[in-house]
Amino acid sequence: MKIVLRRVGVSTFEAENERGQRVRVAGSADLEARILERVEDPEVLPKSGPLAAGDGAMRPMELFLVSFAACSAMDVVLIVTRQKEDLRELTIRIEGDRKDATPAVFERIRIHFEAPGVDEAKLARAATLGVKKYCSVGSMLHDEVDVSVTVAAPSR
Repeated sequence: MKIVLRRVGVSTFEAENERGQRVRVAGSADLEARILERVEDPEVLPKSGPLAAGDGAMRPMELFLVSFAACSAMDVVLIVTRQKEDLRELTIRIEGDRKDATPAVFERIRIHFEAPGVDEAKLARAATLGVKKYCSVGSMLHDEVDVSVTVAAPSR
């Protein structure tokens, strides 16, 4: 697996994978301002156009949450469908709290799975297994982050 990251703005980067798919990642407006105050001639920096200062681009830690949710979701879909459940919809909400320190790592992550019409006990088991056992992204957190899993399976 290889990714190439190119600077396309003051604090905006574009990542491209080996298949040519791209995603923009940006720092905050505060980070951009701090960079600009240290640069002698800001005109020499790349211009990211409408995505300057993070507008329209995700921040790196948001992308981590996206990756964690998506990785877990793939495992949950596989597990629930193996259990012969009629999984038509799956919505995941993920929130993370970061330490007030540098680096500002996650100290708590809450991930909620909602799948209307499936057996809630099966969904809970699948979500717990997906998040805590099978998801490679979540495995990188080790035991240093408090990760909680909740589920809901309302009727359709």
